Amino acid sequence: MKKFLLYIVVFSALTLLFVFILNRNYFPAKAKGNDGYVGAIVDKHAYADKTKSPRIIFCGGSSTAFGVDSKMVEQRTGLPTVNMGLNGSLGLEFILNQARYIARPSDIIILSVEYNLSTEGSYKFKKEAARLYPPAANFFSRTISQQLNDFFIFDFQHNFKTTYTNLTGGKLPEFPKNVVYSRSSFNENGDIVRNFDPHPSHDFLEKFELPHIPNADIDPMNSFKAFADEHNIKVYFVYPPLDDKAYEAKKRVVGIIQREYEDGLRIPMLDNAADAILPDSLFYDTEYHLTMAGKKVRTERLLELFKKKGVVAVK
Repeated sequence: MKKFLLYIVVFSALTLLFVFILNRNYFPAKAKGNDGYVGAIVDKHAYADKTKSPRIIFCGGSSTAFGVDSKMVEQRTGLPTVNMGLNGSLGLEFILNQARYIARPSDIIILSVEYNLSTEGSYKFKKEAARLYPPAANFFSRTISQQLNDFFIFDFQHNFKTTYTNLTGGKLPEFPKNVVYSRSSFNENGDIVRNFDPHPSHDFLEKFELPHIPNADIDPMNSFKAFADEHNIKVYFVYPPLDDKAYEAKKRVVGIIQREYEDGLRIPMLDNAADAILPDSLFYDTEYHLTMAGKKVRTERLLELFKKKGVVAVK
């Protein structure tokens, strides 16, 4: 009986070791999806790592990725500017932990998140980001069940396939490079710069929903403010850009959310919700995604706010 149990223990240990060896992300830069939209997280961190502080760092979801001209901000402020905005599906927890990871003393964080942004976000989306940029695994929490599933199934399948393909000289499927939602659409600073004109139909306005729900974003953002204060990091909040037609349809709810922010948010707010409203003609494919022309209009507004509120000197 003891011998049988010993065999079981040895067999289990060898199996676990076998899975562990094969389940390693040996080629993160060559993983499937590396050239897709989420792959831009690698370049954003690379640029953030090489820039010197003080820096201006924009943090948020896709409205930030589409809504800032970082080159213009650099030219007008003289400070390196990094756009860490990617997708709201990552969740506020991920976005704020990522900001904690890259921020240094004397940096200026500009936080702008979409209304009713989920704190947890999409686990699948976060896992994709962590596969492509391994340190991102520290930006979100996982249950024991998720960890076991990742180790024995999800990660194992992806990592083994990537390793085998690269070692045998094979080639993984490539993501289209001539579409807006790809890694190649971002510039060095982290802005989406691909020309989207002419923009598609605005049928997204008919699908736009903004119910009033208890604002779960305030406490995590206040926690980040405490972190920023402890590390001599300045942090400011600006409202996300919003299509004027979407705003008119949900003006009452937006007003309630603004009052909640005014009552509970400890991060200094540079504007109000109405200041971030822009004409429908300046939006691309969602109520938050600006075209290139819209991005320039919004960036000019942001620079005026920086100057007016004394955030940073603006030329």
